[in-house]
Amino acid sequence: MLAALKADIDARRGEKQFTDVVTLNADLLEVVTESDRHWASVRFSGLVRELPGQAPVSFAEVWNLAKPTDGSSGWLLAGIQQMH
Repeated sequence: MLAALKADIDARRGEKQFTDVVTLNADLLEVVTESDRHWASVRFSGLVRELPGQAPVSFAEVWNLAKPTDGSSGWLLAGIQQMH
């Protein structure tokens, strides 16, 4: 997997990336504490444009975050679910 990601990144060297976030919504879906971790799920949705002049497209995804209950670190991304 690392080799595949490296090849993708190397292929894009010198290319400018463009992302225009037209609208962004965030909804806290759930916060729970299990054992020694707090868990939170946040649904992000909105419109993005990935090429100048292109029509914006909708997106929706849920980000799952975790944080130790002892406060030893902040919120860490545990996973992303694409909703489309």
